[in-house]
Amino acid sequence: MVDLKRQERLQPSLLDRLLDDDPGNPAESVDKRVLSLSQLRASVLRDLAWLFNTIAPLNSDGEAQTAAGSSVVNFGLPPLAGHSASSVDVQAVEQLLAKAIANFEPRIVRSSLRVRARHNAEDMSHNSLSFEIEGDLWAHPMPLRLLLTTELDLETGHVQVLPADASRRRR
Repeated sequence: MVDLKRQERLQPSLLDRLLDDDPGNPAESVDKRVLSLSQLRASVLRDLAWLFNTIAPLNSDGEAQTAAGSSVVNFGLPPLAGHSASSVDVQAVEQLLAKAIANFEPRIVRSSLRVRARHNAEDMSHNSLSFEIEGDLWAHPMPLRLLLTTELDLETGHVQVLPADASRRRR
């Protein structure tokens, strides 16, 4: 492992620290307690996929505006399956994604977050929507740029989260 200065070390998320990948080993190696920048990026992508593929239990406008609406009780997005791409308010979905990220992914610097729909026919075919998400990941000594693409299948509600360069290679 690369020897990092104390202030340059990135700590795994609370969930990753609570999970025991090796239950037979009572001690944790230093590698498990410190993240590299690529591991940080991968864990954020994984956690965003979990966030976007979880249905929030409070989905009416009134319930979502309460304190519970922005707490972990309401982790996820409202149900998005069963709509056609032509009937979806794309701007509202952009706002839903941005709000979910702001509420539940603190490693992305809120002021740097941008969510934009990708409006070409190739990205929005087969009753799906595509969004580009960009922002800065909190990292020391300087933030790490994050650029990713989400593919929302409106028939199943499944959201795929990909690094922006990987989504371009798939085509």
